[in-house]
Amino acid sequence: MPQFSPQFSPQFSIVTPVYRSEESLVALYERIQKTMDEAVTPNFELIMVNDASPGRDWEIIRTLADRDARVKGINLSRNFGQYYAITAGLDQAHGEWIIILDCDLQDQPEEIPQLFAKAQEGYDIVLAQRVERQDNWFKRFCSKSFYNVFSYLTNTKQDPSTAQFGIYHRKVVNTLIEMRERLRFLPAFIQWVGFRSTAIPVAHAARDHSPSSY
Repeated sequence: MPQFSPQFSPQFSIVTPVYRSEESLVALYERIQKTMDEAVTPNFELIMVNDASPGRDWEIIRTLADRDARVKGINLSRNFGQYYAITAGLDQAHGEWIIILDCDLQDQPEEIPQLFAKAQEGYDIVLAQRVERQDNWFKRFCSKSFYNVFSYLTNTKQDPSTAQFGIYHRKVVNTLIEMRERLRFLPAFIQWVGFRSTAIPVAHAARDHSPSSY
């Protein structure tokens, strides 16, 4: 297992918010580690932000960090919500490229190489477009309804098939972390900051464990 000093400068930072996902965290780490080491580069850091989960999530994160120096854990003092947890991770990310993905394995780590390959064509943001979402009908209905209403109220075009799963250049993240609005909705922020962006279709996995609390 690669070991790095605390001063190492990663090429990639992978940020994931964690809440009630103790069943998936080890598999998430193993799949990220395998994908990055074999298909991208071992020069990465994985930042797992525990959003005050009531389960064993933080214990598991600490165990993974002890196993692999590339794993960093952030333990929030209370449950702030997904976008605040992501922001906390972005604040500590040092990579030239930053990847954001959920921890429940519906966002599949194996999609990271193709996201990066597309970014190499000159894009600063490449979002994962979940063409066939593997959520139940009620979640899909609520998500689509929310995005339609949000698009109408903000006079913007929001796509319910994309969220925050994607890869972002450092200059994009530097701009995002300067935005300290109290009400945070990352997909809208991403659209607002500009930069050259695109989306590519990815496979969206079904959730294997308990229903998403987020």
